[in-house]
Amino acid sequence: MADYPKNVQLKDGKEVTFRVMTDNDFDSLVEFYRTIPEKDRLFLRVDVTDRKNVESRFGNLDYNNAFPILVFERDKIVAIGTLFRPEFGWMRNLGEIRVLVSPDFQRRGLATILVRELFFRALKSKIYKLQAEMTDVQESAIAAFERMGFREEARLKKHVTDIRGRRRDLVIMTLDVEDFWYLIEDFVESHEFRIH
Repeated sequence: MADYPKNVQLKDGKEVTFRVMTDNDFDSLVEFYRTIPEKDRLFLRVDVTDRKNVESRFGNLDYNNAFPILVFERDKIVAIGTLFRPEFGWMRNLGEIRVLVSPDFQRRGLATILVRELFFRALKSKIYKLQAEMTDVQESAIAAFERMGFREEARLKKHVTDIRGRRRDLVIMTLDVEDFWYLIEDFVESHEFRIH
């Protein structure tokens, strides 16, 4: 948490600020979700425009179980990336990454940077494996995760239904984080690794 807030420059030169979410961010986060067009909310697991759902997901924040990074342009949220980790059980060493970026900030490298930030958080947390789930039509998201080294591990046919009732294939992508634990001393602890 000492790494935040941090200023990050996108590939087009635009500068944004990364900050870990706090309980004071609920109103701003709901406002952000409500600006996201329906086409970008088609595949979300819950209706994020309903504040109760946001509070259910992020209320009483425990950064060991949910580590949400908010991205700001000035005082406005333009993206959120979260590393989720089960509190207990046989999947407690599996982390799941979810990222949502405002349309105005898509295709500017922001999603890739968020995934990398969460990857390094997973390294610090000694998570063994990272997982991301998306539909087969989310090609830019699949490409962003592939650039980070994620590979398709499974494709479940007609497994999910979008908010319009259309069935889609679910693509499960994974990355073995323990293969990169050696980076902790080289990059994470020294804070010398920065993404631009």
